Amino acid sequence: MLAFIWAESKNGVIGSQNKLPWRIPDDTRYFKQLTTNHPVVMGRKTFESFGAKALPNRLNIVLTRQTDLKETNNLKVYHSVSEFLTEFKSDQRLIFIIGGKEIYRQLYPYAEMLYRTRIDKEYTGDTKMINIDYSEWTLEESLTGVGPKKNPIPHFFEVYTRNNTKNETNE
Repeated sequence: MLAFIWAESKNGVIGSQNKLPWRIPDDTRYFKQLTTNHPVVMGRKTFESFGAKALPNRLNIVLTRQTDLKETNNLKVYHSVSEFLTEFKSDQRLIFIIGGKEIYRQLYPYAEMLYRTRIDKEYTGDTKMINIDYSEWTLEESLTGVGPKKNPIPHFFEVYTRNNTKNETNE
């Protein structure tokens, strides 16, 4: 089952120069807690933003057109979305899509869950999240995040499920 996970500012920003424009330790813990022991899927630029190192305790899947990225025990490389979907579309495990924007765009029709950290502050950045039609989704959970005592940044953890997972793209 494919699930998106991302943090998004009030004005839709998800990145700035291939980095997060904020530092919210609570969100970092949430991301780690949810994705540990689950496969994570990302584009090459997102992978490089982690220092071109696989995230520990997760199968890291990188979607890239480049052919020079070498696979390891916990790093698999696919050169197209269709190649990835052929192997993982019917996988019953929770597989987290962690970015970037183009990967979210290509895999949106197949996502069944959304894990969004909604940051209640505007940021400047060069990357905004794809448009999501929330009428297609049901909010299952919304929790208030805990910010640092010094300069707290209000944020909320939201979990959505797709209203109809038996649509044309998921059959």
